Amino acid sequence: MEQVGFIGVGMMGGAIAARMIENGVPVLAFDNNPATLEQMCALGATAAASVRDVVDRAEIVFACLPNAEICRAVALSPEGVAGGSKVKVYIETSTLGGAEIIKLADEMAEHGITVLDSPVIGGVGAVKDNRLGVLTSGPTEAFERAKFALESFAGKLFYLGDKAGVGQAGKVVNNSVAYSSVLATCEAMALGLKAGLTMETALAIINQGSGANFFSERVFPATIMKGLFEGTGAIEIGVKDVKCFLEEAEHLGMETPVAKSINSIQKQILAAGPPRRDTMTIFHYFTDLAGLPRQG
Repeated sequence: MEQVGFIGVGMMGGAIAARMIENGVPVLAFDNNPATLEQMCALGATAAASVRDVVDRAEIVFACLPNAEICRAVALSPEGVAGGSKVKVYIETSTLGGAEIIKLADEMAEHGITVLDSPVIGGVGAVKDNRLGVLTSGPTEAFERAKFALESFAGKLFYLGDKAGVGQAGKVVNNSVAYSSVLATCEAMALGLKAGLTMETALAIINQGSGANFFSERVFPATIMKGLFEGTGAIEIGVKDVKCFLEEAEHLGMETPVAKSINSIQKQILAAGPPRRDTMTIFHYFTDLAGLPRQG
């Protein structure tokens, strides 16, 4: 099977690339963290020396990066993707917002490179369980060209049409709901503990009733219930994701009071510090408000 490039093989990118390898897709990987790249190679990837090395050796290249600024730098810097001699299709799995991906697609087209807007939904656990949603939009020919690689890690692949930006819209629609579930579940669990329920009982009640959600059913039991407060991604990523939802709403001329409230609470949690802590430590914020000892 054709080798594909992959730039950014951290927590999420690494899980995706590993799934591709498991399903027979050869991966040429690069990450600016040598230890992360070494771990990827231990799973079967071939190491590239740089971003430019990836795009000089692979026609189809994926990227999974933290934010729009890094995405633009990787794509358009002097040694970035745009200068590659072989790359033809550049697939952004990052969440960077509709306006940013449209601008990036236009700029990359000037270099003869087609961008597929292809964010993912479900997180690392969904990759491992073959439940990952992949939301792809962009030119049909490029989608068909890269479909074999997308299908290698997608639990469900959505093709959303030929315009960049639609994939990003789908991603932020999901993420706004997801982060509302995280905040509401953590707050409710803290109240249950304060009232005298055990954590097990409070969670069972939520999951038995109409409050059940992805976070309460899958994430909370696998992390917080086990005293694990790392491995799901930094709080800053969630703040960025909801910010992208608000920017999309502004572009569409919509009022979104729920998302604004979520974003406000996220900023309060972020300000409580320390930076770069895991999303699951949101639970600590609510147990602190309740005057309860921290779990884990």
